[in-house]
Amino acid sequence: MSRFIKIIRSVLIGIGAILPGVSGGMIAASFNIYKPLIEALNQVTRHPIKAFLSIWEYLLGIFIGLIIAFLGVMKIFEYIPIPSTLLFIGLILGGIPEILFYAKYKEMKLKNILVTVSGFIIMISVIFLEQLGGLTTTSTNYFMWFIVGFLITTSFIIPGLSGTMILLMIGYYKPMLALVNDLIKSLIVFDFSVLYNEFWSIVFIALGLIISAIILAKLISVLLKKIPEYFYQFILGIIIASPINIVYSLNIEMSENNIFNFKETWLSWLIGCALIPLGIWIARLFTKGEKNETKTN
Repeated sequence: MSRFIKIIRSVLIGIGAILPGVSGGMIAASFNIYKPLIEALNQVTRHPIKAFLSIWEYLLGIFIGLIIAFLGVMKIFEYIPIPSTLLFIGLILGGIPEILFYAKYKEMKLKNILVTVSGFIIMISVIFLEQLGGLTTTSTNYFMWFIVGFLITTSFIIPGLSGTMILLMIGYYKPMLALVNDLIKSLIVFDFSVLYNEFWSIVFIALGLIISAIILAKLISVLLKKIPEYFYQFILGIIIASPINIVYSLNIEMSENNIFNFKETWLSWLIGCALIPLGIWIARLFTKGEKNETKTN
């Protein structure tokens, strides 16, 4: 796989991690780069330099994707939310053949199917987290900023779990976007006032990111070594259910405008449905030849 392709894939992971309902980890799994990322994160405490060098292209792409998401993509989703969301759903669905390959679907028995079904059910049950909504936020609530950092990492590490969707439901998604947007824009013009004023909030977000990454990476690394087929069978269920969660979270975010009011949104849905095959095609383009590479290795 060329470095350019690695970076482009990772850009999509970075963008997906910020969009409510979308999981960067799920995109990574669809693009068949989830395992190397987890293995590198698992090694970061013992061999940090080696771990960094093994995935630097992915880290660069994710960083670029995050910047693009914060500065540009969110505006696109604001103006054309339904078509852009359905395009991302297409990107995720396009990775299903690779997940089926690693799940060894041809050898699946009843117990394996139940693992996939359980992944589907758990993913759907995340919808009911909406009942957590309504929490308020202040810039001095450092514990909650730690939770924000922790949840952002889950979007990268746990396929199917959108930490940003949970942030949206507990009232911290927009404050997080505002903080990061203000920070990026100020640093671009060498204005350090936001960094100074929000220093401790940023520190606690970073702590949440780091601690979450280390703990979750070690846990999932064990699963990938001990029960890889079961892991991917579970992920398969998550990916199958993900379009429901993504569309549901979009409807929550656009609470003032019901996206299911088809008299007003039919054109957006028509364009969006046409973009799903495009997303699948792009995903297949990125993953082309990966199965043969794996067999050869």
